[in-house]
Amino acid sequence: MAAEKQRTLAGEAVFSGVGLHGGKEARIVLRPAEPDSGLRMAAGGAEKRLAPSLCAGGGNCNTVTIAKGVEVMTVEHLLSAVWGMGVDNLTIGVDGPEIPGLDGSALEFVKGIEKAGIVEQDAERRTFIPRDPVSVGDAKAGITAYPAPDGGFSVTYTLDYPESAHARGTGDFSLVPESYRELLAPARTFVMRQHADAMLAAGLGKGANPQNTVVLDGDAVVGGELRFADECLRHKVLDLVGDLSVVNRRLGVHIVARRSGHRQNVELARKLWSELSRAECPRGVMDIRQILRLLPHRYPFLLVDRVIELEERQRILALKNLTGNETFFQGHFPGQPIMPGVLQIEALAQAGAIMLLGEFKDQGKLALIVGCDGVRWRRQVVPGDALYLHVEADRFNGRIGAVRAWGTVDGDVTVEAMIKFAIIDAAGAMS
Repeated sequence: MAAEKQRTLAGEAVFSGVGLHGGKEARIVLRPAEPDSGLRMAAGGAEKRLAPSLCAGGGNCNTVTIAKGVEVMTVEHLLSAVWGMGVDNLTIGVDGPEIPGLDGSALEFVKGIEKAGIVEQDAERRTFIPRDPVSVGDAKAGITAYPAPDGGFSVTYTLDYPESAHARGTGDFSLVPESYRELLAPARTFVMRQHADAMLAAGLGKGANPQNTVVLDGDAVVGGELRFADECLRHKVLDLVGDLSVVNRRLGVHIVARRSGHRQNVELARKLWSELSRAECPRGVMDIRQILRLLPHRYPFLLVDRVIELEERQRILALKNLTGNETFFQGHFPGQPIMPGVLQIEALAQAGAIMLLGEFKDQGKLALIVGCDGVRWRRQVVPGDALYLHVEADRFNGRIGAVRAWGTVDGDVTVEAMIKFAIIDAAGAMS
């Protein structure tokens, strides 16, 4: 069987309208993108490749943070249409705080994508099939992604809202563009009537109406009719597809979901992204030799052993393994060795420097700390610990940047801070 090709749009697709939650006008433009560029979003003068780390899956929508103070709400319906129709590479330009709600489903986005046209590109599409099941959630709501050896994507979803018979049931969907368009794209978002007032009080649902939102009052549908008998269940699957699209890879999985929403969807996307990174780079994306070529630090001041995951100028996950041989343990409470807090900050800063210096490879640049805010130490780091260094870009303007950084050991946060950097010429720093 010939490998599938990546796809993008043949031309632009433009959409405008009111956001479902904020009620404000917005305009978006979908533009073709080069092979392997993935799904990207541009807003407020910044542009980023979508990734689970940029997403905040709240109870009512998925919000993407493009830069500090630049957020785009309710991205899931659009992304569901893009991913469901088989588009791999795309730039989404957004003018407004929220994706237009249109009819509350993904159907109008699908129609716009079809009108623009979908074309194959001269690059093979890669599909990620996890080795083992990946699960998130709890007894109340959860999702498991089971490996699908055939590389297909399917969903079994169980919806169980006690308030309405229209919001209960189980459905199975095997998704390709044709079935996505017919079975999922037309399904609109929904809300229980008793929850609508609470949403409005929270500043949400300002652009909703009975035409773009299914309002359920018990077993009655307020002001309209259902497009499917199980429209609410189908919309949950539509949301799930959109939320998982930020993994930016085709997924060979069978999803079994129970009462899950955006929060669990985004959590699953993060786990799948981590599994994907480890599968493709089992020893990390940078080993110590590559790190030494990028950072000027040497023993005993080099505090990064391996880079596990890296999205240049977006995020990094790195590792520092601690042994009793570390020089700082010899004098810092030697009877009960503890890693100095300032060195935890330094380790985070070095990880952040790797992330920011990526685009300056071989240009003789250094990343220097120029400030730290909001520093908090949460637990001790001791010999034998594996200190994971998490850094996400907050803003980057030319050669000045700021990152949000935190360290973890066994999943517990040890330290957190906002770190500010300046990118300078290495030669100037040495003179």
